[in-house]
This record gives sequence, structure tokens and C-alpha cells, in this order.
Amino acid sequence: MRKAIGWCGVLLSALAMVALGGPVIQDLAWDCILPSYVIAGDLNGDGWDDIALACHSCDTILVGLNPGGSPCPVPWPAPKAFVLNDSPVALTWGLFGGGVGPYYIQVVGVTQYLPAWTSFKVSGTSASLSQLPAVTVSHVTVGDFDGNGSLDVAVLDPLGFKILFPQGGGGPIDLSGQVQPGEPAFIATGDFDRDSDLDLVISSGTSLLFFENDGSGMFGLKLTKAIGLSLRAIAVADFDGDTDVDLAVVDPEFGALAILENEGCWEFSITARIKMDQGPVFVIPFDCDRDGDNDLAIAEFDGDFVLVARNNGRGGFSVDMVFRVGDSPIGLAVGDFDRNAIPDLVVALYGGGPTGTGPAAQIIYNPCCATDDCTGTAPCCDQPLPRPGCEDRYP
Repeated sequence: MRKAIGWCGVLLSALAMVALGGPVIQDLAWDCILPSYVIAGDLNGDGWDDIALACHSCDTILVGLNPGGSPCPVPWPAPKAFVLNDSPVALTWGLFGGGVGPYYIQVVGVTQYLPAWTSFKVSGTSASLSQLPAVTVSHVTVGDFDGNGSLDVAVLDPLGFKILFPQGGGGPIDLSGQVQPGEPAFIATGDFDRDSDLDLVISSGTSLLFFENDGSGMFGLKLTKAIGLSLRAIAVADFDGDTDVDLAVVDPEFGALAILENEGCWEFSITARIKMDQGPVFVIPFDCDRDGDNDLAIAEFDGDFVLVARNNGRGGFSVDMVFRVGDSPIGLAVGDFDRNAIPDLVVALYGGGPTGTGPAAQIIYNPCCATDDCTGTAPCCDQPLPRPGCEDRYP
């Protein structure tokens, strides 16, 4: 990955789209140097999905607030800039609060060099960092680990060999002797043993490491599963329809996407390896074609591609959609930005932004060209306009 230096401010979005008989792809020309991570969701609670983009080399998190109104493409305003004094590397978000409330939506970010973490409301104007007792940070996730009704934060330190819980809700997890320096890359949650509490899994080098939750937020290593050569992002979802959660993980060094079936009792089997030789670095589950099962989207960093692997309903995947995107796609998120009940994708472009080539991020609207139940057409896929009376189906 290239190193870039420069300045970072906020520019109006330059919107572009391509609709050549397929999905509309919209450029977000935000002023973001080395975009490193992206999330999507209703970050301000107004019913419309928004976007947050981590800008590694200008120490900033940009938040694009959806103006609503259901057009495709969305006329995004200038993003809000939350300036930090360190480089953000990963983001997540959730509804925080406990007991009877109040509950509030916050964006959570972690930074690499201090290292530190932040949690802020997008309605504000600033974000402050709290230093972590860590050497560095590679990833972050949230979940109610101790079962008290409030979200907790888990932070992965790949050089200090630990998982930290800066808000409590879990005991620190010592990774010493279980991983090699710098290899832990990604942390995800899932109830892998179906006991109603959230367990953890991390990717580290050749293996996935599973940590069982005892129900109180205390974790113990349950399983180390060798998968490949240099594992990165993990997707956790039920792929085969048996109600337990399975996994998918990308391996850019091996050049593959691996699918793992959860067989119960902490047994996982590799059911498929799908060759992807253009540097797969990120994977995310979503129901692309609205058929009720979880498909996968994959970002290939070296090839500048986003791939969609569709699920046959039994956990079998085939790649049948490949989108050429901007420079060095590094992260993906799912949202419904035009609120038509059909999922869209947003991709962070590490090689884009003002010091790179092209936009900082792109949105792929309705990537599978799924059909709207009301109109019988595929929104945002160069299809005819809706019939009169259907425009207000999603008020």
C-alpha cells in the first residue's frame, strides 16, 4: 500500500454515475487521504442510511449524512469532518446505553499510532481520543458481551498480543503464544455455540482463533482453525439456512475466499475455496438478490474489483458479478441509501481521494439489479421509471 501525505478538509461531493444496463455506480469525491475503512447505517437516527469513512493520512473521519428523499443516486452534501490527532484504521457503530436508557447512536473508531479509540455522535462537531494500553490497533467491533443490555467495545492489538475492552463488559484477552507479531488483522462477533451470548473470532496469519464467552464477558480460546496463508476480513452469517452462523474469510496471499460451515459443537469445516487472484482484502454478507439467503461482496485490492458471490441457498457460492471500481478498494459496507428495501454497497478506495486517483469511495446501487416488488423493475439499473402510484411505497 502506498504512503501519502497532504492536507485534508471537506469538499462538496462530486457525483458521477455509470448506468450502462447495470447498476448505477456513484463516485464520492470526498477530500480523504488514504481512505482505509467505511461503515454504513442510520448514524443520526433519521431513518436514512449514512456513510462514515476513515481517512488514514489526514487523521479524520468523514461522515456523509443522507439528505433523504429516495433519489438514486443520492445527492450527498459535503461530509462532516471529525478531526483526530492520529490515523484511524477501523470503524464500527451501534446503539449505546443500558437499562431503561437513554440510548444513543455512536460511531466508534480506533487509531493506529497512539493508539487510541473514539466514540462520538454524528450530531456533534468534534471527536476526542482516549488512549489505549496497547502497542498498536488493527480492528474494532462491538457487542453486548456481558449480557447487561449495553454495547461493549472490543479492540484488537496485533503487536501487544491482546484484545482490550475499553468500556468494560469483558476481560482482556491475552493472545501471547497464540499469534505472531503483527498478524492479527480482524475481529468479529458471533454466537458460534448457540448459547445466546456473543463469542469472538480473529484472523491471524494462517488461522482463525475462536474465543468462547462464558456469558459474563470472560473469554477463553476454544479453537484454532488453520485456513490459509495470510487471513484478513471475516464475514459471519448463516449461509446454509440451518440457523447457526457460518464464516467466510479472505486471504490475499493465498488468493482465495474460504467458506466455513458451522457443524455445531465448535466444529467448522471448509466447504469451499473460491479462487480470487487479485488481492481479496474484505468480505461482507448481504442479501444481494433478495432471495432470503446471505450472499457475499468481496473487495479485490490489487485488481480494483468488487465481486458478488451469490448463494444457492445451501451455502454454495458462485461469483457471477464483477464490478470495476476505483483505485485499490480496501473496505465495504452495506446500506439502503435510496430506501427502496434493496441493499446497496459502498466501497472505500485506498488509492482515491485528493492525493490519489479518482474518488475516495463509490456506491454501487442495487448491485444484483434486484426487482422491486411494487414496480416490477430493477431500481438504479437503467430500468424504466416506476408506474404512477408506486413512488411512495417506501415513505
